[in-house]
Amino acid sequence: MSEQQTLMGWGSPTESSVKQSTTASNGVKSAPAARTMAVTAEPFNWWWWWELAGAVLSLASICLIITILVRVGDKPLSTWPLSIQPNSAISILTTVAKATIMMIVASCISQLKWRHMQLQPQPLHHLQIFDDASRGPWGSAVLLFRVPLRLSSILGWALALITVAGLGIEPSAQNILDFQIKPVNLTNTTAEMYLARQYVSKAFRQDENGNYLNRAVTSELPHFQAVVLNGLSGQVLPPSFDCPSPAVSCTWPSFTSLGICVTFRNVTEGVDRKCTDPDSSYRQSCRYLNISGWHEDDTKTGDRDQYRPTLNYTNPSDSSGLAQKTQTLYSTYGTTGGPFGGPWLILRHASSSWPGGWGYYSPPWPEAFTANFAWCEQTYSGIGTADPVTSGRLVNGTVTSQPLHYRVGASEDLLGNKALGYSTADNSSIYHVSYPAEMGLNQYLLSVLEMSAFDYLRSSSQMTGAAIDAAMNLNFVLKMAPDLEVVAQNLANTLTNLIRNSNDTGGDNALATTVTGTALGREQFVIVRWQWLILPVLETVLALVLLVFSIVITSGSVDSGTVVGGKGAQQQPQLKDSVLAYLLYPLSGWSEDEIKVGGKQTDGKLEDFAAGMKARFAMDDAGRWRFWRA
Repeated sequence: MSEQQTLMGWGSPTESSVKQSTTASNGVKSAPAARTMAVTAEPFNWWWWWELAGAVLSLASICLIITILVRVGDKPLSTWPLSIQPNSAISILTTVAKATIMMIVASCISQLKWRHMQLQPQPLHHLQIFDDASRGPWGSAVLLFRVPLRLSSILGWALALITVAGLGIEPSAQNILDFQIKPVNLTNTTAEMYLARQYVSKAFRQDENGNYLNRAVTSELPHFQAVVLNGLSGQVLPPSFDCPSPAVSCTWPSFTSLGICVTFRNVTEGVDRKCTDPDSSYRQSCRYLNISGWHEDDTKTGDRDQYRPTLNYTNPSDSSGLAQKTQTLYSTYGTTGGPFGGPWLILRHASSSWPGGWGYYSPPWPEAFTANFAWCEQTYSGIGTADPVTSGRLVNGTVTSQPLHYRVGASEDLLGNKALGYSTADNSSIYHVSYPAEMGLNQYLLSVLEMSAFDYLRSSSQMTGAAIDAAMNLNFVLKMAPDLEVVAQNLANTLTNLIRNSNDTGGDNALATTVTGTALGREQFVIVRWQWLILPVLETVLALVLLVFSIVITSGSVDSGTVVGGKGAQQQPQLKDSVLAYLLYPLSGWSEDEIKVGGKQTDGKLEDFAAGMKARFAMDDAGRWRFWRA
């Protein structure tokens, strides 16, 4: 073996290891001097550069996550410009941030275990506990339970808590983004709702000679009549609108339109009557008087009672063995022959039974109702379509109305039809209705609402008679209706929608116009739940703060107390997770027999054995680092 050796791979030696013989002053030859190796290491290899780079990377990842969240929050997912989805990008950045945080924490815990052993004597198995804590959450949890919380271990405790809390980073990141379907305005799609400012009927038109007093024969009239009959039976014509695909719903601003309003009243109280005496067949009739709101024609001369509502009765108690009928419904429309509008009068008996027994000659009193129809201006607010729009229904709207007043002498020409004018009380809105439509509506309602219903009596049995050969038994619609006000409102709504809708959308108005609304589609929006970002941000900030603390407190000197051959402040070594330190720094103060572990060698047996050995990590005055027995 040569006198001088160069250590390859450890850097260039500054001093050769030389075997020297020295002679003391008494001439005695001394033992060979210890072989020393001086190695110069680059600062990048041992200081905290890697950890600082990791800190920058983790901080940049968190900043990028926040930037992404601000960019996508409360915005449609379709506006995201990258091919990778935002939740995937956040997942990647969270993984990077967590990995760098755990690397930083692991280095800090590894370095702190040497400081922990320097500050005061500690059981040797604390080295194993700190080492396990630097490897992950389980070891960190063990450290929290097995290492007492003292001033020397408080920083290690904090780092262990961060490691355990790091288990929640990824679950938190998965909950940061939520996706909700929300309505959005479709700028390339227009929604339309039909309304009427003027009404020219397709069913009621003046003849080709321009005589507004004569109506032309039209093919649209049967459709008009069928819609009205359906409305009376409960199938109300809906208002027409256009909410085209790809819209899933539409909304419209407030708008006004020409309509027909109805005022319904129960006028039973105060009604009077005049009844005839029963004849030999127990028949008698009653004329009803003083009906509130009903126009009684006082222009007639002679016996005016003949023009008043009259019901014909047969006493069911006295008609045994006879096939008779008794009237239970009377309906008529009281047009005045002028502008559209008039009361609809209904007298209805709940049944054909009489209140008295045999020989009782006074029929029961009917209920009396009036429904007054008139032109009105209707204001629609908050109108929108049902979801889905394919249902064809309108919801979430309110309708208010105000009466219109006939403008005497005002006339217009609408598509060759003479038209009458109507306005609101303040003249802020003016509407026009063709004269044929005015007269046609009055005359048609007079014909369709003029009806009666009878119960047929056979012996003691009661049968309801229905004319099977009739086009439509509207009399039984009124007789059986649970609420006549609903029937009257259905008729008013049906007429209003016939007026609002154009003739090509199932309506009757050749001059129907539209109001433009907003078409709404469905789009997936990104919702940011910021509370789930608290843990990743807090973990990152605390890790960076504790890194700075670790660098500062492990860069100075530590008073290691008195050890063999030296004492006082000593510089802290930067060993971190080095395994070679355990090989190069021996135990001092134990004999070989005292550190003998018998039997099968296991890590558990070694840890239990080391728990009973208390030592302090320090350097003697000769510069030798050892674990000195306490």
